[in-house]
Amino acid sequence: MGPAERWLSGRKRPPAKWVRGESPFSGSNPDLSASPLRSSALRALLVLLAACWALVGRAQSFDEYLRTRKSLGITATAGVEALETFVGVRTVEVAARVCGFSRVDGRTVLLLELPEGGYLNVRVGKTPEWMAGGDVRARLIVKASRTSELAEIDAFLIAAAAEHQMSAWEAEEERRSRARREAAERTRRRNPQAAVRKAHELPASDATPHYAQFIKRRNPRLSEAEAWRIAQGVIGFSLRYGVDARLVMAMVLVESGFNPHATSRAGAMGLGQLMPGTARGLGVSNAYDSIDNLYGTVRLIRGHLERYSRQTGDQYRGLVLALAAYNAGSGAVRRHGGVPPYRETQNYVRKVVAVYDALCGRRR
Repeated sequence: MGPAERWLSGRKRPPAKWVRGESPFSGSNPDLSASPLRSSALRALLVLLAACWALVGRAQSFDEYLRTRKSLGITATAGVEALETFVGVRTVEVAARVCGFSRVDGRTVLLLELPEGGYLNVRVGKTPEWMAGGDVRARLIVKASRTSELAEIDAFLIAAAAEHQMSAWEAEEERRSRARREAAERTRRRNPQAAVRKAHELPASDATPHYAQFIKRRNPRLSEAEAWRIAQGVIGFSLRYGVDARLVMAMVLVESGFNPHATSRAGAMGLGQLMPGTARGLGVSNAYDSIDNLYGTVRLIRGHLERYSRQTGDQYRGLVLALAAYNAGSGAVRRHGGVPPYRETQNYVRKVVAVYDALCGRRR
């Protein structure tokens, strides 16, 4: 038994004349004095359903436009300059006013007026109904080809959407993007370590503010400009020498607390606490200059990491020995066959590894 039969099974059987196809809404039925009202209600319901379907159809068409736009990797509209200078085949989105349609060689051609000036003819297969009257603003994805700089553009319409729909969608996307940025900024301010963890996955230019914020939090006496300078030095030299920037941040935090003018009782200088002889050997001319010092710091730890990772065949063991060598010297590591039994060195290794792990978001 199908759905209709099941539904009918619990109801009275319709009158015989209904079965024969005679409508109960005929004027001969004296009991249906309200039939005009019912008929009007039915028509109103049909009109409402038709309107809903029309709205759904438009929403689906706009969703399809967005899907097409995304699949083609389009993120912005193309200006007149881009259209005037290209040679070859390109698929672009243009914002334009639809002026009207014409027939050229048996083909329907859409005439577009571009915002920056100029016109573009676009061939269309089936004209969207909402464009039929012309004089509407729209976004259009077109496949354009040009054989030379002096040749005319041959363009074909792939998809189109009303400008007001795209403007509303872009405004909503911008609102969401701004909300994400504000949330990220709140996270960065509340938890600078989490911000550095996330920043490690960003391009260097985007990561710099997160690192600078972390540095400024750890040493509030720094100016904003100096915090940015240190952050740029950490990221730049880390990329140049292939050292994890978070490790350099951990080392500098433990060594000097991000104080470029720090000097130890033994005479170690600057952010990375370089000894005078070590600084000279690395080519550091001014160990109290943040960039000079970071150059030497990153070069020195990079050499230790390469040496001990190769010797031990284990990254973590290599890291521990590299940090021990940075603090106590490679001679001390060699003499003791590992981390020297110096309290300062052992505490230093533990602290740096703990901060590094926190910046990486891991537990050992």
